[in-house]
Amino acid sequence: MPIHLEFSHMNRLVVIVARGAITPEEMARAIQELLASGALHYRKIVDVTSSSMDIDMGMLAGIAERFRADPQAASRGPLAFVIDPTRGDLAKTFASLTEGERPVKVFRSIHDARKWLDENSRIEPRR
Repeated sequence: MPIHLEFSHMNRLVVIVARGAITPEEMARAIQELLASGALHYRKIVDVTSSSMDIDMGMLAGIAERFRADPQAASRGPLAFVIDPTRGDLAKTFASLTEGERPVKVFRSIHDARKWLDENSRIEPRR
């Protein structure tokens, strides 16, 4: 699968890596896996540096709405996209569509993304 999700429950972090040409069906499966995981409140890094996807603005807005409609939507954790600056328009657009809903930012480096997540999120201890 060109989209891989890795959950670190101890760190309350999800790392999502997309590689190659991503189909809408693959994107839908990855979204479903994330929603079913119960980890929307986790911090997320989405690395799309070596992927491409042919979707229109309506589909992108539909993805944003799918996350908003989830019962966990109010507690979504921060989201950091890592992009190739020559082709990161989808990530930038998604970030702008959802920026008021939880912290979201676009980066050129995974190291900068991790640093931002560490500086801008507080992990509550498990009880």
